[in-house]
Amino acid sequence: MERFWMLWDVVVSLLVVGLGLSLVLRWVSACGAPLGERFRAPALTEKNGCEVDRRTCLQVFGAALGVRLAVFLLGALLAALIGELEGKGLLGIWERWDGWHYVRLVELGYDGYVENGQHLFLVFYPLYVWITRLVRLVVGDTLVSGLLVSWLSYAGGCVYLFRLTALDYGKGVAWRTVWYLSIFPYAFFFGSMMTEGLFFLTTAAALWHIRRHQWYAAGLWGVLAALTRMHGLLLIGVAAAELCVEQRLFAPDGRSLWVRVKGILRKLPALLLPLLGAAGYLLLNYAVDGDPFAFTVHQEHWSQGFLWISRTLAYLVRNALTYPTVSVRWELWIPEVLLFPLFFALLWWAGKRCRSAWTLYAYVTLVLDYSLSWLLSAGRYLSCALPFFLFAALLTDGKPRRSAALSAGMLVCFVLLLTGYLAGGQIM
Repeated sequence: MERFWMLWDVVVSLLVVGLGLSLVLRWVSACGAPLGERFRAPALTEKNGCEVDRRTCLQVFGAALGVRLAVFLLGALLAALIGELEGKGLLGIWERWDGWHYVRLVELGYDGYVENGQHLFLVFYPLYVWITRLVRLVVGDTLVSGLLVSWLSYAGGCVYLFRLTALDYGKGVAWRTVWYLSIFPYAFFFGSMMTEGLFFLTTAAALWHIRRHQWYAAGLWGVLAALTRMHGLLLIGVAAAELCVEQRLFAPDGRSLWVRVKGILRKLPALLLPLLGAAGYLLLNYAVDGDPFAFTVHQEHWSQGFLWISRTLAYLVRNALTYPTVSVRWELWIPEVLLFPLFFALLWWAGKRCRSAWTLYAYVTLVLDYSLSWLLSAGRYLSCALPFFLFAALLTDGKPRRSAALSAGMLVCFVLLLTGYLAGGQIM
């Protein structure tokens, strides 16, 4: 058995690294390097792309709020059927897992919410807490405020994602992209007392401005994203990758490399703005615990740390096959095992067809999400891996049967996972 896991480690590592190298080479080609037909950058003619008018944006926003209301009512119905509604109420059913901690953080603050004499909840990034506290000053109720922030953030994020997708591929692909994201089996977290909705908004807005080469606007949204989740810092890399493509960094067109590098350096302050968000988070740690890196110590309580992706996938597979509680296998480990090859295959397909900045961002997000020493929320994390929903929309473009099958499958899984979540299952 030991030999099997050694072989597993080698094969998975080769596949992951191989795909990464392929995507990097395609990005180099997109930057103008003549690498030949094999690594030719995808042609993005934008012949089907379009700008989105205000009326369409309002339609997307309204449709997104309609989806959130439908999920809210579906949650109430399912909770009633399984006996979870009584005693918790319509709102209380959404105060689960990390949501419970966010409620306490809003009410008590980072300094006041203590467990075992420690500020263990510094691992939760602050922007969602801060905004919810501001809304609570008007609304008066913590849970209502948090859900309102999540709902409105999700709707705003859908508008930016729609505009981003339509710019290159048209409204049809844009609607399908938003639809797939909305029915992703873990998308109900967008309407819960968690950070998914806010991170979706800040990331989608930053990506939109990156695509438009509006670097300072992208950087400012990146600050907010980095205050919402650590992955917000990845936007620096996305912006840098897109900027290098814009500058045609490696193109043999007679310009000196220094001229091109200077063009990039002039925009570097805008690209690095998300570091201010990270700095704000470090200052919070210092103000509360006297150590800007206190969160790294508290992560040990949550059994979180970096683990190379092949090792993570190995323990996920073992738990999916042998975990003593069978229900937890189906609620937690089996879905996490299945999601990785599906997303990996989708990224492999998209590598030859999509903008290099998006494929590289999707790759790094997937690898980092699956490189944790105790991974419990892969599905929730992947709900904010926005390029994958564009990839799915392109995969089903002009193929109504494939689109219907994918939609049906996701909707069934959505209902099953939402039911398990409301019943207190290990879906977090």
